[in-house]
Amino acid sequence: MIAQHMMGFVSGVCLLFSGWMTYSEASVPENLDKSIEELKAYYIKEDSQLHNAHPIFLRILKDLKVNLEESEQNLLMSIVMDTYSRIFTRMQNDSLDEATKERLAHVQEHLKKLQENYFPGKSAELRTYAETLWAIKENDPIVQRKALFELKRVYREATLLKNLKNKERKRRQAKASRSKSLNRG
Repeated sequence: MIAQHMMGFVSGVCLLFSGWMTYSEASVPENLDKSIEELKAYYIKEDSQLHNAHPIFLRILKDLKVNLEESEQNLLMSIVMDTYSRIFTRMQNDSLDEATKERLAHVQEHLKKLQENYFPGKSAELRTYAETLWAIKENDPIVQRKALFELKRVYREATLLKNLKNKERKRRQAKASRSKSLNRG
């Protein structure tokens, strides 16, 4: 069962990397490509579940640029890379083959460098907050009562953020409108 999940994961990684190569100017460095291909050969045999129309990361990436702003795209990509890191660490710990462990470490090193160079910021801190929220037990009566107790404050804060975002959008629109009228004159 774990081997099937790992095979599916490695396939997803390969699809992700091939998608990145296809849709961007950047490509996978040759030595990284070799490590990925060797990992695919090690983990992926004939597995019908790899092509079951349920990708792990590709659905997220499909709509990334369409539905999210740049800062959100960067945050999401950083979280995706963190997820890959956790998966590869697990695969390393489960593997008995030293060469495979080295290849996994090599791939992780490239992902870490990419994340540090292109997706810096507070993603680890934000991921921690997100994981804390996802771990909340919705069926716990104490959690339910605390949530109800805190709701007005949270609602006010969300409304303030929404209003700030709307003001910023209106400011940008007004600035763009002024620029257009100056360019015409």
